[in-house]
Amino acid sequence: MDLVTLGMFIIDEIHYQPPKQPDSDIMGGAGLYAALGARLFRPPPSSSKVGWVVHQGHDFPSHIIETINSWDTSCKFIETPDRPTTRAWNRYEKDGYRSFKYLNDKVRVDEDCLTTEQLMSKTYHLLCSAERCINLVQGIQAKRKQMAEANDTDGHTKHALKNKPMFIWEPFPALCKPSEFGGFLKAVKLVDVVSPNLDEFCSLLGVKLDLAQPCDWTSLRQTCKEIFEPRNEETKTVLVIRLGEKGCYVAQPGRYLRLPAYHEQDAASRVIDPTGGGNTFLGGFGIGLVQSAAPSPAARFEEAALYGTVAASFAIEQVGVPILGWSPSQGELWNGEQVENRLEEYKRRVKNKDGGTEE
Repeated sequence: MDLVTLGMFIIDEIHYQPPKQPDSDIMGGAGLYAALGARLFRPPPSSSKVGWVVHQGHDFPSHIIETINSWDTSCKFIETPDRPTTRAWNRYEKDGYRSFKYLNDKVRVDEDCLTTEQLMSKTYHLLCSAERCINLVQGIQAKRKQMAEANDTDGHTKHALKNKPMFIWEPFPALCKPSEFGGFLKAVKLVDVVSPNLDEFCSLLGVKLDLAQPCDWTSLRQTCKEIFEPRNEETKTVLVIRLGEKGCYVAQPGRYLRLPAYHEQDAASRVIDPTGGGNTFLGGFGIGLVQSAAPSPAARFEEAALYGTVAASFAIEQVGVPILGWSPSQGELWNGEQVENRLEEYKRRVKNKDGGTEE
């Protein structure tokens, strides 16, 4: 298994500004979008190397089951016939801000939900509080250790379980505030990548940055260097700040990479709904980590961000998930395009801009 997400699956109800009518029964949730980001780069038969969990309530729409099954991933359905599927209400305000609330109780995913194959994954995506992040990392590692030490575990599986998986942590947005910074640093020590968006990063550190101003890009680098790095000397966890329409920023000790969004030039015509873009980015990022043949660990994380950027570009081109298709001459297509072609085109674009690396 290449990537497993412990994010939730949610069915969304989306409301817009009048006169546009609302959409209902839209697939959503961090688990869905992270799985999508990974799946984009794993056509069959490798699609089975993408793992996730869906709690299926008594009201689960049949068309959603069909869509999930069409992806051919290692999706574990957990039936909960005594309750409805987790649902959420979304509304886009005039300024583009998205209001969000759950319409019923949520059911979270933890290590006890995972199959044996999912517990053997190379990477894990988590979206949660710092406390829950620590519990999930330790819980997954304990389960893997228990499996490796079991007498009936074969040699190949034992060897695979001894390799440390990589953890990609997306901090829970509402808890990105200065009072939570101490817990944040404790969780950072246990993960390989931590990825807030810009607003969450600023809120966590109690700073203000406006990237519309050129000087604030310098301020962002200084903030990473002066505030985050000194507290991160032990683990060297990679910080990936998601910047929405401005792309992303990969901060490693003494090395900073700014990447543009894929739809940097045509956002007005191509970006329909940004929901799930960040989760999809991290699913693609995880596959990039697995697939990268970069000569150094630092370059490996930077290449993974290319995968994440391209993955996110597919997620935001429509309400819900992109359309999966197939062509006899081109093979698998998403929204009518080959994912690898888009990735190669983006790599060429970034290379022509000298990669954007800041020393």
